[in-house]
Amino acid sequence: MNKAFNALKDLIIFLMPKWYNKRVTSKEGLWNWYFSLAEPHMDHQWEGIIWPVIKDFDFENVLELAPGAGRNTVKLAQVSRAVHAVDMNEYALKQLRERFKDYKGACQVRIYKNDGSHLPMLADRSVTFIYCWDAAVHFDKTVIRDYVGEFARVLKPNGMGFIHHSNLGAAAKPDIRLNPHGRSNMTKELFVEYCNQHGLQVVQQIDQPWGKITDCISVFRKGGAG
Repeated sequence: MNKAFNALKDLIIFLMPKWYNKRVTSKEGLWNWYFSLAEPHMDHQWEGIIWPVIKDFDFENVLELAPGAGRNTVKLAQVSRAVHAVDMNEYALKQLRERFKDYKGACQVRIYKNDGSHLPMLADRSVTFIYCWDAAVHFDKTVIRDYVGEFARVLKPNGMGFIHHSNLGAAAKPDIRLNPHGRSNMTKELFVEYCNQHGLQVVQQIDQPWGKITDCISVFRKGGAG
């Protein structure tokens, strides 16, 4: 019985990797334990890893992809005029809304639920900066491929992006729950390929150690005539 079930699961993953990845990563409450675990490390990561890379970007109109419970959103709100926080997990968005319900800062924080691949709430050429930290590492490569197409659409000319993603590649098992830190089958080379396909330029890729594995931070831009 178990063999038959596993064979069926493997077939589903092979035929519908994007659907399966979204189903796994959107399970109710799946990341709640991690939200609490990661919160105390945010200041160190922001000051030591993230801010030195993004400090000169344009924070006029920011897309934060997969904000979870909002530990990154709080940081972005301190430096941005507007933040559009987009996630497919309703349970995470409930925590994010609760976190910002009494927020009285100058930044406009807007919260949206999406389908895990597309950004219909954002207009073409409306975003100055795209940000995702410690979330896209779990996205199947087909999900990231879809998002890169959307990034090209919503970014303003000269807009920038900062995406922390997996570099596990072929070493990844189809079910991310079986991989170190839940990493996906994405690679730094694929990110460059996807960007090239949509007229975006990868300007920097930074190896990011994470336990026994090494992720990648890809920094990209949209050309001035894009």
